[in-house]
Amino acid sequence: MDRVPIAFLEHLYAISTIFGLSQAKELSGQFGKLARHTFEQWTCYVCSVQDGRVGSTSYRQFIRSDQEDVTPEEIAAVPKKFVREIWIFVEDAEVENVSRRLVRQFPHAEQSFVLDTSTINKAWVDFACSLNMLQRVMIKHKLDDDSLRLFQKLITGRKLFALVMPPEVCEGAIMELPKSLLCQDQFTVLQIEDSIGGAWRTAPLQEVLEFWTENSDRLRGKNLLINVYSIDMNCKSGVKQLEKFLLNRASAMGHPPGVASRTRRCLTIQSVLKVCSKEECDFIERNYQHVRNYCQPFYKPSCVYKYEEGEEEEKRRLYISFECGKEIQPCEKWRRASHEGHKDLSLMHNISLLHIMFA
Repeated sequence: MDRVPIAFLEHLYAISTIFGLSQAKELSGQFGKLARHTFEQWTCYVCSVQDGRVGSTSYRQFIRSDQEDVTPEEIAAVPKKFVREIWIFVEDAEVENVSRRLVRQFPHAEQSFVLDTSTINKAWVDFACSLNMLQRVMIKHKLDDDSLRLFQKLITGRKLFALVMPPEVCEGAIMELPKSLLCQDQFTVLQIEDSIGGAWRTAPLQEVLEFWTENSDRLRGKNLLINVYSIDMNCKSGVKQLEKFLLNRASAMGHPPGVASRTRRCLTIQSVLKVCSKEECDFIERNYQHVRNYCQPFYKPSCVYKYEEGEEEEKRRLYISFECGKEIQPCEKWRRASHEGHKDLSLMHNISLLHIMFA
């Protein structure tokens, strides 16, 4: 490996994910040395755009948890090649040239946008469609009808790798957006992020899972993440929708579940979900690593569970894993779910992250 040209390694790490680097830095020789250097310098720039100008900004390195917001001068002094991600919170999409200027400022960074507005215009959509390193968009509010129609252009442009939505907006016409994306080859992750807590009044997970039953071939390798904004919250509403779906499917296949109590419900889920063998986990790692790198890893992962239905060639599966820990850990300790993970489905009612992969 030490005979591989440095220029090639630098290019390889320039397109690697932070999780991929966290693993590669453990290697020996110049490969590991360069990975460690890139990992230590990996930086994310976060800012807001409001009233046609840049609002609050922050600038952080992933491996440090003690950094505070820095000055514009300090931001300007950081080598641009180390800024690998830029998050722009769009509170005003009317003046897209501000976002355009920010993207040009960091040419090596992948771009993610948080739409903190219910209105976008054609100029912003055209700008987003022109980006070559666009990764994800988060829709925080229900889009009005004109904005929803405009956003469809970004969908048909096949640019997005990930879409993030809060559960409260996941109903009605807007759910056609993630359904369209899940059928696109480049798309990887649909993320439902709950920042409010409490019972959901919408059923996004149920709707997406029902969509999978009708389009399983097109959704192979895609990922559905359910997470909460704070470690003190939990994904109970999403877990309940998953349980309801699995129990209904199992019942339809001739395995009537009993749900008289929480304990009984867990036992029923245990009869539906099976722990994946080490061989199957290795198969998942080999065949789906390229998409799993874009999914949030775990601090204290469960094992990998599977739900499967159908016969032989028509068999389809859900691979399910979740975060068992309740404390935030530095990203050096991130791990993927595996056969060695925790095997306790009763923990699923008090988790902060749920990962479902369609296969």
